[in-house]
Amino acid sequence: MSVGRLNLLFNHEHGSLAANGWDADSSSATVILKLCCPSLLRIDRDGLLQPDLAEAWEVLDNQREFCFLLREGLRFHNGRILDAEAAAACLRRIFDPRIQAPLKADFEGVEIIEAIDARRLRIRFAQPHTAFLHSLAWRCYMVDDVAVQPVGAGPYELLEWLRGSHVRLRRFPGHHDAHRFAPDELVIRFAPRVADRVAALERGEADIVETLPAGPAAELAARGLAVPLAVHSPRKMVVAFRCTTPPFDDPRMRLAVAHALDREAMRARHLGPRGRLLNGVLPEDDPDGVALPPWPLDLDRARTLMREAGYAEGVRVSLSSAALPPTPAVAADIAQQLARIGITLDLHHYDDPPWWPAVYLQGGWQMAIQSASARPHPHIMFQRDLATGGAFNPGGYSNTTLDALIAEARACTDPNRQQALYAEGQRIVHADVAVLPLWASDVMVAVRAGVQGFVPHPLGYVELEDVTC
Repeated sequence: MSVGRLNLLFNHEHGSLAANGWDADSSSATVILKLCCPSLLRIDRDGLLQPDLAEAWEVLDNQREFCFLLREGLRFHNGRILDAEAAAACLRRIFDPRIQAPLKADFEGVEIIEAIDARRLRIRFAQPHTAFLHSLAWRCYMVDDVAVQPVGAGPYELLEWLRGSHVRLRRFPGHHDAHRFAPDELVIRFAPRVADRVAALERGEADIVETLPAGPAAELAARGLAVPLAVHSPRKMVVAFRCTTPPFDDPRMRLAVAHALDREAMRARHLGPRGRLLNGVLPEDDPDGVALPPWPLDLDRARTLMREAGYAEGVRVSLSSAALPPTPAVAADIAQQLARIGITLDLHHYDDPPWWPAVYLQGGWQMAIQSASARPHPHIMFQRDLATGGAFNPGGYSNTTLDALIAEARACTDPNRQQALYAEGQRIVHADVAVLPLWASDVMVAVRAGVQGFVPHPLGYVELEDVTC
């Protein structure tokens, strides 16, 4: 059944749709790329691996080898056959230095990527890789060999991207599950301001709206204009530190910040019931999360730490963040609280992009407020965000004990031992205050009254199977 056009309203525009490349490894691009060029597997709303372009898979030789059976008759949007050799070629391109793929770390230690026959693909590693399937399903895309436009084999194909305006996608009749996707066309627009998202719903110009806060969503629901939907998620907001230069190369200064902030009051002010206070880099209710002690609000302790670190007279610090609400308000709140202990913040807010990835990964900030999208496996979070030289560790945090632990956990096939390693990793990061977690936030979506079948995903994906309006 066709329903014509579905209008989607996202928070902000992506910087690139060059699948598997650096600039497209973002939450905003991920949503579109998942619709256009999914992977061999997918991650469902319960965090479980499910078939996608591969209808079945095997894990062999103690998680060193992975074999996939592709669906029969797969084609890319341009008509080219998507067989095992095409899939292997796509994965090999991840190692092309021109692509600058963050995924290279996820394929570290790979020995073989080969087509066994037309439908069977084999990938083998030198050591067990317990996180590989989650990495493959999360942000690894099957695409034809194109430089910019993502030519995939997903349920929708890209027709147009007019920067600063919209993206237009068309339903791909050759998709293996095309009958489950009712909208013939998707039009994606962008509205960083909450007021603009609300106005779009009031005018009937949006069917699904990303991240509408609880208050405005409830008001629209009372007027019969929207249905608010929310799901718990491990995505989080953190204060990041430049750990390689003063003043935050001294862990006492990072700890001083932790003791100077009333994080629970901030959570209540900025997120209310849709946020959970974080004391670690994983939520305590995560399957791999551990209970860690909070940093109590203690201004005297914070001032003592600053004196011990040589900053008794105070210090001026540059803090950068995205301009996307509520982050500027959070930054102002932090600035007011840190002023009490003598840390003066110069606040800089950037549109997104260029905040992600250019400013955050390459900018000259000393502190940053960063929203970290949900990682579907602890290894992905540790390797990307906290390992020495990690792709998304721009603060330069480095701990050789943690690095060794991350490597051991990746190859550890004993679930109990692996969980203990990840627990110890969380304790190390907490003790070092490598980053200061603020809160984990629910995925909050609003759909226009009349839209049926849409369910938000904890990883922020927009899944449109069986959605009608």
